Amino acid sequence: MLFGIATLLLWAASHAQILIPPIRLPAELSQKIKPKPSSPATPRPTQNRRSTFEVFRQIRSWDDLEREFRETVTISGRKVMGFHLHRVEGDINAFRDQNYFGQGGQRFTDNTDLFIRVNKFLGFLSLDWRWNNQRYRNPFDTRITYTYESPNFKLEWGDIQAVLGGNNPLVGFNRTLRGMTASAQWGQFNLRYITSETKAGARTITIPGNDSPGPYYLQGSQIVDGSERVQVDGVEKRRGEDYTIDYYAGILRFRDGMIIPRTSTIVVTYETYAYNSQPSRLDGVRIETKLGRNTTLGVSMLRQQARTRRELLTRTERFAGQGAPSNPYDLEFVPAPNTPIQITVSGVPQQEGVDYYFDPVLPYRFYFTRFMPANLTVIVTYVPLPDPGSTIGGNREVMGLDLGFTLGKQGTVVWNIGRSRAEALGSTLEAIAHVVSGRFQFGKLSLDSTYRAIPAEFIGIESVGFRRNEQGHQTSLTYMLSPSSRLQASLSQSRVASLATGTQFSTSYTQTEYHTLSYSYTPASGFNLTLNRVGSSVNAPSSRSNQVRHSLTLSRAWKSLSFQIGYDQSDSESRALGNLNSFQKYQIQSLSSRAEWRLSDRFTLSATASQSQIRQHSSLAQTGATSTRSRDYSLTATWQPSERLSINYRWSDLDSGTLGSDFFTPRSRQLGGGFNTGFQNPWGVGYNGNGFSSGAPLYSGYTYYGVRGKGQELGVQWRPNDLLTIDLQWSDQRSAGDFQTNSAQKVLTAGVSYLPYEWLMINLNWSRQEVQFLTASGFSNNEYLTVGVEIGPIRRWQISLNYYQMTTQSVLGEGFVGGAGNYLQEPYGFTARVSYDLGRNHSLFADYRFNELRGYLASRDVEFLVGYQYRFSRNLSFVLNYRLREQLNADPQYSQYNYRAHSLDAGLSFNF
Repeated sequence: MLFGIATLLLWAASHAQILIPPIRLPAELSQKIKPKPSSPATPRPTQNRRSTFEVFRQIRSWDDLEREFRETVTISGRKVMGFHLHRVEGDINAFRDQNYFGQGGQRFTDNTDLFIRVNKFLGFLSLDWRWNNQRYRNPFDTRITYTYESPNFKLEWGDIQAVLGGNNPLVGFNRTLRGMTASAQWGQFNLRYITSETKAGARTITIPGNDSPGPYYLQGSQIVDGSERVQVDGVEKRRGEDYTIDYYAGILRFRDGMIIPRTSTIVVTYETYAYNSQPSRLDGVRIETKLGRNTTLGVSMLRQQARTRRELLTRTERFAGQGAPSNPYDLEFVPAPNTPIQITVSGVPQQEGVDYYFDPVLPYRFYFTRFMPANLTVIVTYVPLPDPGSTIGGNREVMGLDLGFTLGKQGTVVWNIGRSRAEALGSTLEAIAHVVSGRFQFGKLSLDSTYRAIPAEFIGIESVGFRRNEQGHQTSLTYMLSPSSRLQASLSQSRVASLATGTQFSTSYTQTEYHTLSYSYTPASGFNLTLNRVGSSVNAPSSRSNQVRHSLTLSRAWKSLSFQIGYDQSDSESRALGNLNSFQKYQIQSLSSRAEWRLSDRFTLSATASQSQIRQHSSLAQTGATSTRSRDYSLTATWQPSERLSINYRWSDLDSGTLGSDFFTPRSRQLGGGFNTGFQNPWGVGYNGNGFSSGAPLYSGYTYYGVRGKGQELGVQWRPNDLLTIDLQWSDQRSAGDFQTNSAQKVLTAGVSYLPYEWLMINLNWSRQEVQFLTASGFSNNEYLTVGVEIGPIRRWQISLNYYQMTTQSVLGEGFVGGAGNYLQEPYGFTARVSYDLGRNHSLFADYRFNELRGYLASRDVEFLVGYQYRFSRNLSFVLNYRLREQLNADPQYSQYNYRAHSLDAGLSFNF
């Protein structure tokens, strides 16, 4: 019924024949369409309502149309269409994977990566389109969004960010979808409608702190850019200022100096691209109106219907060699268990346990056991794990009503009610929930209060946000002592429901309470001061936790110096309800500081220093109380003594204090463990799957028991004159516990660029890397040399020559099939390109590439190419060439993957 009303109102808002307030044209068209002035002697005629298509009459010529396109349309990217004739001798699959972006052997190829953006063409039409058809593309790179927009009507369809709007938290919705959304304003009514197929899943997870800034692993899949929100103990953090996030691998890191103690809880809500998930159809509508001057009414409805799961899709990903064996390769998704995984390097299949291995904790990450040069192509084919999507699953619908009252200048009151119905876990769940919130202002005193009654059976449509099933209240008082100082107090008491995953619906309840008292003094100049006291308690079915936390922050900024210093102390206790003599007590004292000093325009220093003392007393410990210390120090210096010389230096020292003093000594590989203290605080209860968002799948929301890292980096760039540039880079890094390196690495790199003549450039680079594995016996030593020469243009000639040589040895002592492995390789290669301009727009060219790998998995790769290019314009060219490529594997067991291919190629290349 409600969807029919919504459709009728949308139709009414977009058709001129209905007697409703007129639809205003966009401002751009209003300026173009000017009515002719009427004669003062005659009555002004009645103006007929204009058709939308009348705007096309303003395009009076091709010049007008071209100008409109030039001002509103932006195209960028590249498109290459090719026709090929091949004669392949040997392994056709190896030829396919290594040539033409994975399309080797095809008669016709099309490689497109194109962006088209239209910004209000004719004043009301917009388009945002990315088209990517490459074999190894991200499956979510291709997207398209159309938009029609006028002052009182907006329509979007395609790949959209659907927001239902309104203030009702019981029916709030914000998701990435593929479908349509429309909004209209009709008199006092505002209407929004959504219909789509779900594209991304919403998750809210909790992660315990581990006495360090991270890393913290969210999940093994891609996260939608910008969708995340992060809280630490109920305080929301800001990306870039407080934390950074790797959307591809799902890794969260807090800024230098921000130690997250073990008694703190990180709550992260985000969207993830749900590959191989069960699709569902979603419809939603919201209507808002004003009932007088001081009252607003909103009605919202959402409905989600599950569809039949599609057949599981296979995924193929391509990597370039990442260098040392300590560098990881992250798949975009977690491979499904008990499904085949095929990994090839330059067409040669690799054997798990001999050539590569998967991380024992992060199932989407794998490592090679030897050095992999960047010119080698790694192909991985696997079946992504089906995304579980919803924690509850099944069809569901929720309807809500919100009524808002404005009480003059004193404040506002909003009453929200929601009714949900869900078919899940073999039963039908129905519930009614209420949320009442008020905000009041009495002079210098402001009051915010919220009451929530959201039963465990209330199942909404999953969306990003910090919502949970609970019954309780939250009240906050703020008193402005002066324009620069304020006093704030708050109290929250809730009974929070936690859903248990399984075949039947079940729930448990946890009583939570916290109160805060804070004072802040923030004058326009001078010292800023903040004082906080937070007390909390959690009564769970099997345990009871209490915590009191005090903190002080002092900061000041001068013209060239700014600093901040803070002190924090928390006392926490956790007891098992079945045995009150079983307890864990923590006392954490932390001191942190940050400073930035600009000594001059050429010299800047910045530093962070944080340290925590953790005292732990457990009834299970035989030795009584224990004490550990965590730290996070960093120093960065930037110095430019002259216009031709710049020096950058960074030093860091990070230790969570939980790995043990002998962790850096070589020993057998060990599996880490999640950091579980047995302590709970009220800000992390009720997530990881509830009525508003799903929890993350296995291996998500994970952090290592501890991390440790120490290192320094030095970079020098010197230009003795305008013809010569010298670069030096040196680093010494040691890290463990973050699943990324667990190694000590020393790297020295030197580069020289010399331009003796306008037609000659010489580049020389040398690098040496030494890697020592810390949690497994073994090492990797690598040395790399490259020389490049660019000649031309000399008359009509242009020549490019490059040579590289490498020596690499990797030794891993245990954990692989066949025992210890010693991988010695010596790759070297040469490339050359010669081009000759026949005229202004056409040229001849020839390419030659030779690569040989000696040692383990010896091979030879030779490619020769000669061709002709004609440039129709700066953005369009035609290429015709003959190509010969030969791949030979010297190891007899891989000789079946050899091939020799002759190809004749013709292609059109468009560059935008």
